[in-house]
Amino acid sequence: MALKPDIMPLSELEKLEEADKIQTLQQYRAAYTIKDLSQAWQLSNPIQYYMWLKKQRIYEQIVRKADKFEPSKEWKRLQETEARDLERGRARGLSADQFRYQLDTESSGVELAHVFRRLADFLQNEPGQFRCKIELKAIAQQITGEASLEA
Repeated sequence: MALKPDIMPLSELEKLEEADKIQTLQQYRAAYTIKDLSQAWQLSNPIQYYMWLKKQRIYEQIVRKADKFEPSKEWKRLQETEARDLERGRARGLSADQFRYQLDTESSGVELAHVFRRLADFLQNEPGQFRCKIELKAIAQQITGEASLEA
């Protein structure tokens, strides 16, 4: 894919001073999606965009807070869930140094991809071992506008 006329090549962007690099990327993010930028820079997927930001040490300045995966929020949510379970007589505790993230939802592919990207960004630099179990299945959609057999 050819570069869009107003997106400079990644090699040129890397040569800029950090402040100019951040300003340029913020302008790009206002005008383009991460997918657009990834394609323009011939990155194989959007995750490479995030990895590039971390390599440039500008991830925190560019990635919006809403897009970041925050384990502390998930930990709080888990503690609240466990407190409710404990009230119901079901205890399943974690020590303070453990981490658990659970997702049980029906969402669009785009929404799930967003969650998985945030999770991948979080795990990228996390030390230690993790156990992961994923079940992903399509949900049958009902056909709307079926003809009624009633007369």
